[in-house]
Parts: sequence; structure tokens; C-alpha cells
Amino acid sequence: MKCPRVTARAQHGLGVLGFLLVLTAVGIIGMVGLKALPSYMEFFSIQSTINRIAHDPMLQSDADIRAAFDRQMHVDMISTVHGRDLSVVGGVVTVRYQKTIPLTDSISLLIDFDAASKATQ
Repeated sequence: MKCPRVTARAQHGLGVLGFLLVLTAVGIIGMVGLKALPSYMEFFSIQSTINRIAHDPMLQSDADIRAAFDRQMHVDMISTVHGRDLSVVGGVVTVRYQKTIPLTDSISLLIDFDAASKATQ
């Protein structure tokens, strides 16, 4: 039984230049992801705090809701949004804000966040 001859033309694969391009793309995506992760974690903390406060029956006025958020923001390590930034309309608490994340000296990532409490049923 003869082995088929393998020539250089028949071989396919990832060359050194292709490997470096893939590695660079993965590195850039990883860097952006790691730098954006704390902002998203803070957003999810803001979202859960807003939901918890909006459904608290003890908080009746807008001022009570804002004061409760200000107290809770110290516990949940929230530094981007304050109680004065909240919008309370019809029992739904919302907040919109932007976060600028510096990636390099001259490149930044701008993310728009929009958190709202779930409507009561």
C-alpha cells in the first residue's frame, strides 16, 4: 500500500501572519471586554437597586426614593449615578447615563446605559 504524496500546495493551515492577526484581534476584543466589565457590573447593580427601591411599599414620595437610592449606592459601590439623577414617573424609576472608558491615550469607549424598574403588577 502506497502513501499518497503530500505536496506543499496540498497543505492548508494557519500561517504565522494569520496566527498573529487572529491573536491581535482576540487581544483587542479581550482588552475592550475587560475594561468594560466593571461598568456593566455597576449597571447591573444599579438595575437591581432601582428594582428593589421601586417595589418598596414604605417609599411613597420621589424624595424618599431618591434618598433610599443614595443610601443604597454606598452599600452597592455605585459611584456613577446619584439619587438626583433618577426619574420617577408613575411608579417607574428610570435613569439614563453615559460611561466613557479610556482604552488608550487617544481612544475611548462610550457606552449609553438605560436602567428602569420593572412595572408593578
